[in-house]
Amino acid sequence: MMRKMAITTLPPLQDGQLSFLDSLAKEFEEAFAELAESAEKELSGKPFIFSSYGRELYPYFETTDASLVPGCIVPIKEGRPVASVDSTCVLVGETSQGALYAARTAVGISYEGALKRFFRLGPILVYATSAGLSGLVPHMPSSELDLLLSDHAVAERFIRNTVERRVIEALSSGDGSMIVMADGSLKHPMGQFGSSMSRRGSGGRTMVGFSKSSNLILSEDAMASLSKSPVPSYHVLSRGACTTVLAKFTPDGLVFRLDVSSPEQAETVLGRIAWNDAFASGYPDSLKVAHHLSIFSKADDQALKAFVSKRFGVRRLQTFPLRKIALGSFRGGA
Repeated sequence: MMRKMAITTLPPLQDGQLSFLDSLAKEFEEAFAELAESAEKELSGKPFIFSSYGRELYPYFETTDASLVPGCIVPIKEGRPVASVDSTCVLVGETSQGALYAARTAVGISYEGALKRFFRLGPILVYATSAGLSGLVPHMPSSELDLLLSDHAVAERFIRNTVERRVIEALSSGDGSMIVMADGSLKHPMGQFGSSMSRRGSGGRTMVGFSKSSNLILSEDAMASLSKSPVPSYHVLSRGACTTVLAKFTPDGLVFRLDVSSPEQAETVLGRIAWNDAFASGYPDSLKVAHHLSIFSKADDQALKAFVSKRFGVRRLQTFPLRKIALGSFRGGA
């Protein structure tokens, strides 16, 4: 009864009070009309890759460009270690002052066609507050720190990149013949590789960035030609201090983008990787092992929480699924 009375006493909304939504809808309609006109010219007849709920998918092209002839990857039969690095960072928990993260990195080393050794470092705990990143980078610009404190995804990426960069620097300071390979592009503006690390011939080291993202490898003609090639092959997209190529390491494998920074030619580096690493579906075993060893399992998550509770004496608060309760569904359920 009280609810009914409360509803009836509210003043009814007048049409004029929502007129601003009508004008906004018209603005959106005009913007869409403008987009439709340009999109029809830009998209008409072009191959299009639909995502799956926001996740990018790997492109496959039916037709090939006969004028584009990919180069063959010729294995160079000389033993040279390939050290692949991958890392992960996850949010462990929060306080009213900051957030605690855990990072882990792993290294897989292949030699003469087989995985020989692997290492796993971490978890590395990092506590982010307005005072800095305790356990990793105590001092950093306030503008960057504010960004990290306001967004967990940004903080996780920064911590992961910083940890991975240190591991790569340590590997690069060792044997000059080692090929250091990482998951990701050497040219990504938010990546962990600075210009000093990706410059050709820096210290005589070879560094390779191995990318899976479709927005980085999408090149219709080259992708199609490499996919149809009956042998391991490559195509150079751009040359320079850091050369970018598309490469397929097995006859029936997938095509990936590689950024190569080396005193040697990119073709030579591809040949060394082909001889010294092993491949399943065209992806190097050393990098695959590094990925699987760096991720956190559900058991790791529980162990981290138990360790933090015992080691630091935190008082654990009960939690509830805020989004699920707040949003619910149109049928009234949570």
